[in-house]
Amino acid sequence: MSLIISKYARDRMSEKEKIKQAYGPVLTISRQLGCPAKPIARELVELINEKTKEKWTCVSKEILQESASKLGIPTSELRHFFKYNEQGILDGILTTISKFYVSDMRICKAIEIAIRSIGQKGKVVIVGRGGAAICRNMENTFHIRLTAPADWRLRKVMETHNMEKKQALNFMTDYDGKRTHFMMQFAKKVEHNSLFDITYNCASMKKTEIAQSIFAILKKKKLL
Repeated sequence: MSLIISKYARDRMSEKEKIKQAYGPVLTISRQLGCPAKPIARELVELINEKTKEKWTCVSKEILQESASKLGIPTSELRHFFKYNEQGILDGILTTISKFYVSDMRICKAIEIAIRSIGQKGKVVIVGRGGAAICRNMENTFHIRLTAPADWRLRKVMETHNMEKKQALNFMTDYDGKRTHFMMQFAKKVEHNSLFDITYNCASMKKTEIAQSIFAILKKKKLL
C-alpha cells in the first residue's frame, strides 16, 4: 500500500511540475505616466523574435477586449475603467454601465482571468493592466517597472497631451495614484515596489538600451 501511495504522490508532483513548465514565460511592464512602455515593449518583442526565431507577442488593449467578452458587455463599456477615470476606483464604473450592471468584484475577476489566461499561454509581454500583481505567483515570469524623475515625465505629459504645466502636473499626479491603486486591488497585501524584479529610469536610458538590457536578462535567466 505504501508503494502505491508513494507512486501516486510522485505522479501528482510530476503533474504539478508539468503545469508549472507549461506556464509562461511572461513579461510584464508597468510604468509611471510619461514613460514609454508600449514602444519599449514593441522593440523588445521585435528583438526577441529576430534573435530567437520564436514568436512573442505584446498585449495591452487586448486584455480590455477579453475582459469585456467574459463579462458579456461591449468593450467600450470597460474603456472608462481601464483609463482610471473612476469616481471611486471600482464603484464609479457602475454609473457608466447603465445598461450592463456589472459588480466591481466581477470586473476584477474578469480582468484577472483574462490576464492570467494570456500569461499562461506564454511568450508574451503584458503592458500595464495590473499584470505584475496578477501574474506575481506564476512560474517563469519577469516584472519590469519604468520610472523617471517628475520633471522629465511632466515635460513628456505636456507634449503628449498638449497641456499647460499646472494641468499636466495635476493630471500626472492623479493618474499615477489611480494606476497604483488599481494594481493594488490585485496585489492585496504585497508591497507595491516588491512586485517588480527590476526598475529602469527612462530619463537616463534610451528605449533601445532598455529593450536590449531586458533581452540580455531574459537570456541569462533562461526565459528565452
